[in-house]
Amino acid sequence: MLDDTPRKLLRIIVQFKYHFKRMPTIRELGRLSGRRPAEIIKGFKILASERYIEWETGKPIETAIVIEMWERNVQLDSGPQDGTQGGRRGGNADYWLYH
Repeated sequence: MLDDTPRKLLRIIVQFKYHFKRMPTIRELGRLSGRRPAEIIKGFKILASERYIEWETGKPIETAIVIEMWERNVQLDSGPQDGTQGGRRGGNADYWLYH
């Protein structure tokens, strides 16, 4: 399980790359994450060591390549498994169908 900063950086770079079709700069990561450049570089080193990204220390962070887009061994959904919401079947559809 990743610490807060590497996890946040991973989510940001994945979403940023999907939306803008490029990797963010260190300045953009600072603005989006609220972290300082030293914390960002430390987070990138952790992500690279755990093989979430491919990045060589000393190169610009824009050269990083995302290998794995989400955190490993984490349950993604903790909601109800039977399709109910608030004890009723249909969830939000009831509002649109019956009101």
